[in-house]
Amino acid sequence: MNEIIEEIFTGYCKSHNSTQTIICEYEQLPCGLSLDHVSCDYLKCSYNKDCQVIRQALAKEDE
Repeated sequence: MNEIIEEIFTGYCKSHNSTQTIICEYEQLPCGLSLDHVSCDYLKCSYNKDCQVIRQALAKEDE
């Protein structure tokens, strides 16, 4: 079983019109981190293409 790493990101959410904190779970794979779970529903959010919080979370995969 691969290790699960949790990270917390905070930023402005257009959908809620406020600052939001999201918790992300990443799976540690041999090739790096893979985003596995996010505490918000960004895939269904109409602002997901412009979401700064999710950009932070996805950038973590590339570190």
